[in-house]
Amino acid sequence: MGNSHSDRGPPRTDGGTTAEEIFDENGVGQENGYTGDGYAGSEAAIEALETFVDECVTDQMVVSSRSIANGSDVDVRVQEIGKTLGARLDGRTPDGVLTDVELDTWRDTRPTKWVFTRVAGEASGRQTGQTLRKPELVREISAALDEDVAEGYHCHDNHETERVDIRVSWMRAVLEAVATAAGDELETYLSDEQPEYVDDPIDELTKTGVSRVLERILDADERLGTSDGWPRSTMVVLHAILVEGRDPSEVSR
Repeated sequence: MGNSHSDRGPPRTDGGTTAEEIFDENGVGQENGYTGDGYAGSEAAIEALETFVDECVTDQMVVSSRSIANGSDVDVRVQEIGKTLGARLDGRTPDGVLTDVELDTWRDTRPTKWVFTRVAGEASGRQTGQTLRKPELVREISAALDEDVAEGYHCHDNHETERVDIRVSWMRAVLEAVATAAGDELETYLSDEQPEYVDDPIDELTKTGVSRVLERILDADERLGTSDGWPRSTMVVLHAILVEGRDPSEVSR
């Protein structure tokens, strides 16, 4: 029939883009787990965005979510990047995410283009850890420790992208090393975290507890981790202390 599109494929817009592509690009009708007012961003998207900012944003940059996703080594969807940036713009992402840049949207373009303006730090890997991906950071930090922590993390491929899972035992070992680098005994920072009857309070710390103690050691005014562990941005700080040998008092996020 003359009005049927079944033999010609999906209808296209003036620019040659199918309606399905427009819907997909904007997350329309998707059951994807990253929609809604409560969405605070995904770990994969945050990692991709932090890497992008670290490597590419020298002053001010206007870029689309698709360009960021296409240039990333992280396995992340375009929509996930856009939704996470939207959450960051609304103040719903965790503390410490993309703190080196101000974020805005560029005019009324569709799809949305994002304006990144650097307000702190430097781009292009001026610090060694800034150029490394999370698995590489974990391996180099592990090699710098005085104990074998090989059982504390696991690197694996996810759709041709290397990812890393860290265990709380690895985080505890790193925490002790950071305390030593700061010139203190770790127990100095544990009084508010564990009851007195615990024989070895370090071994009782959860991932969240480890992060709270790390914040105390570094005198951080923002969250450095969650119940899932540490994001790449925190790993960069740890790399600066334990691998590059920087004084913890000079390291800030």
